[in-house]
Amino acid sequence: MKKNIRNSFWMQMVVSIFGVFGLLVVSTAYILYSTVQLQKYADQSFQKERYLKNVQEAFLAYQEPLLEYLSTRSSNALAKYLIESQNLRKVLPEPAAITYDLNSIREQTVYSLIRRYLDMADVVVEQKRGRNIEGYIGLYAEMTSLLVYINKEIEHVSTERFKSQIDTYGHFIRYSQNIILSNLLFIICISLFSVVLLMYSVQKMTGPMVHLSAMATEISAGNFTVEDVSLSSIYEIDHVIDAFNKMKKEISHYIEEIRLQETIKQEYMQERMRNLKMEDLLRRMETYTLQAQMNPHFLFNTLNTGMQLAIVEGAEKTAEFMEYLSLLFRHNIRNKDIIVPLRHEIEGISYYFYIVKLRFPKNLKLILECPEDIQDLYKVPVSILQPLVENCIVHAFKNTEKEGIIEVRGELKDRFLYLTVQDNGCGISKEKIDQLLHPLPIEETSSKVMGLENVIQRLLFFYPDTPNVITIQSSPDMGTTIQICIDTEKNPCIAC
Repeated sequence: MKKNIRNSFWMQMVVSIFGVFGLLVVSTAYILYSTVQLQKYADQSFQKERYLKNVQEAFLAYQEPLLEYLSTRSSNALAKYLIESQNLRKVLPEPAAITYDLNSIREQTVYSLIRRYLDMADVVVEQKRGRNIEGYIGLYAEMTSLLVYINKEIEHVSTERFKSQIDTYGHFIRYSQNIILSNLLFIICISLFSVVLLMYSVQKMTGPMVHLSAMATEISAGNFTVEDVSLSSIYEIDHVIDAFNKMKKEISHYIEEIRLQETIKQEYMQERMRNLKMEDLLRRMETYTLQAQMNPHFLFNTLNTGMQLAIVEGAEKTAEFMEYLSLLFRHNIRNKDIIVPLRHEIEGISYYFYIVKLRFPKNLKLILECPEDIQDLYKVPVSILQPLVENCIVHAFKNTEKEGIIEVRGELKDRFLYLTVQDNGCGISKEKIDQLLHPLPIEETSSKVMGLENVIQRLLFFYPDTPNVITIQSSPDMGTTIQICIDTEKNPCIAC
């Protein structure tokens, strides 16, 4: 992140401080300006009165050197007189334009009379210098009368002007009040603007930190999906925000890795538990096999002895029955593999069919259909068809006298091998079907699982990723159809 002095925290503080200071300077300048304007207004209101007062003072100052010269004929008094005369003439205004204001007319008359008085004074001085005593005494008497009249007129004009200023004073008061009110409003506006500027500057500097604190609270609660904190315009704060966003991403990535490892660990433990269950199932199957293989030679010798005895006595059907029974037993114990070719199951079921036909020649009909071309191509778990047929014979027809029909079919559709066992018996209840298709875990079952339950549990273990590997359809008194669906492109789990 490139550092820029204009975006630094220090520069933001300096700008804020000088901004407020500039506003204070502007407000002070405005107040000073308004005060000066008020003074100008007051000065303009009393300017004429002050001017008339100055003229009167200059006129009175002019009298002293005049009287001194007339009394003493002093050269100093004459010089002073000439200076005061010149100053007084400079103070007097030029004749103004014609006006209809009575007070202004009288004021102009006063100025004219003063000029007349000055002219008469110049004449008196000349007569004094020429020693014309009678002339300057008579003229001085006339000047004295004129002086009294001029003073009265000045007092009268001042009085009248003061009376007129009483009304002007009301305007002055209102004007000053407006100035004060304007100053107050300006100060309030400047103060509010200064507060807003300071609040904006503070929010600009503290807002990202507040947002950062809120995001830290979210992350501490475990919520790492919040959006990144947006950058501000202050370098130091942006540096902290950038580090915080990187930390959040790294922590989130680290937690995701931990979750992934935990998921893998759980999957591994589940797979291990499933393998342990399968090993337990295999041990049970081996136990059942060992139990079935106990004393096989004694069993075969006994069956052969019975078959020879039946032949000697002429019981041909009994001899045939015992011969197929011997073949079935040899078939079941001959192959110890768990996964066998489909032909092995078909041969075993054909032996079993023959024996069952001898037992139920009239009340039971068995149908076996499976194409020859698929019997050697595909393999299935051992002993998954005979228990289903046996289950039909034991349970489906025990409370009926009608002819029982059991059909066993094998067919290939696309990549799926379908093995179907169907009967027309009494059927299975929906609750029982749900119980069969959702067996309890192995550790919760009894020590022996026989028949249909054994087949379902083994199929679910061999094909855990195929939940519909076996389906059961049944209706009361309408028979039952059990179908096994095997994906030929997937090997049974036990063979992996």
